[in-house]
Amino acid sequence: MSAVAAARELRSFLRRHGSRSPGAARAVLASLSDVIPADCLALSVAAPATGGHRTLASSYPAGITDLIDTRMHTDRLFAVVRDGRHAVRVRDLEPRRRRGEIFERIIHPLGFRDGVTLCLFAADDRYVGMLNASTLDARHPDDDTIALLELLGPDLATAIDPVPVPAPRTGALGGDGGDGLLVERSGRVVALSAGARPELVRPPSPIAALVARPPRGPLLVVTAGEVVGVELHPTPRGVLVLHREIDPPAGLTVRELEVLDGVAHGMSNPEIARRLGIRPRTVATHVEHVLAKTGARNRAAAARCATQWGLVTGSAAGSGH
Repeated sequence: MSAVAAARELRSFLRRHGSRSPGAARAVLASLSDVIPADCLALSVAAPATGGHRTLASSYPAGITDLIDTRMHTDRLFAVVRDGRHAVRVRDLEPRRRRGEIFERIIHPLGFRDGVTLCLFAADDRYVGMLNASTLDARHPDDDTIALLELLGPDLATAIDPVPVPAPRTGALGGDGGDGLLVERSGRVVALSAGARPELVRPPSPIAALVARPPRGPLLVVTAGEVVGVELHPTPRGVLVLHREIDPPAGLTVRELEVLDGVAHGMSNPEIARRLGIRPRTVATHVEHVLAKTGARNRAAAARCATQWGLVTGSAAGSGH
């Protein structure tokens, strides 16, 4: 089979099956060996929580795979390749750049004469992983192989991306756009950015129970003494959870938001007091502050504010109301 035909079949496989499961990843790696003549190959997905990688399938020695996962992202050369946005061979690098941990611990000790790294990016421009290939024959990979790899790049990226459908809202993850994670159908939580907070989707977090049936619209979540803006988006693979720490609306304090949540659940001041472990008189004072700050004329109007904001608090999750 020609390399072009192998690449065509691999694209078809990726679009049908993806490559995140171990079996599929190994099948992809086997197919890639028909596209790129290589002595060792590895397909790795980014691990934003650590900044490193998690290799899905590899024919490198185990120690080298561990190095790829835990150290490769710290090498200056990796940043050069990732920022370049195209496949880079050893021979493409200026001689002065052929140094550092990648050369000292992988290329030179194993006698590789050439190789290529292709960084993979999702449709919304997130870095999602990489393909590494190393050869003992300095004639490979040739220009045609590089062209085929770059043709396969978008399909490989889609296949390993934990966000199964391109979602523009994930494009700014890790910056001012906040952070995110994916709760897979199996219950496994995948961090999509370095600041992702898995505890938000685990008990006793107030939204842990909401992941199974995500409500529409944004949520205003009060948890562990802070306010977090959260969006839950169902996807074929699970629930995409986007979050960012925000200021409380209307100048309310965290405690006032907790009291407002009790009001929104139709609770009396004594009931709210028992729930929060404070005095009913203190609750009454908080209610007065809530009405004043929100401009609500009464408790019902204040409750509407809570509903509009999607207010959810930790105390509500266990209240039964």
